[in-house]
Amino acid sequence: MIEVIVFYAHVIFLVYIFTKTFLEENLLQGVLSAVFIVILFSVGWVISELIMSQFMPIEGVGRAFPRSAFSLLLLAIIEIFFYKFYYGSKKAPVKAI
Repeated sequence: MIEVIVFYAHVIFLVYIFTKTFLEENLLQGVLSAVFIVILFSVGWVISELIMSQFMPIEGVGRAFPRSAFSLLLLAIIEIFFYKFYYGSKKAPVKAI
């Protein structure tokens, strides 16, 4: 269940960033932003699964919380900080008089 929630959150974020970038810049930049998010998700999931495999068995804590759920949660936490930095609000420079 946790996996589905994390996947849906990524899909919603992907659509949001695509739309935001498409409206602010152009279609190509929107597609590139979407591809960037998909690549980071794919590679990040593999790396977080590798990290979690060092600390817990494949069964995880129980039937409801397997290792894949914990690796996706780790990935989501790391991505939140990265995307806040990367897609954070860009303030316009102040012009000197």
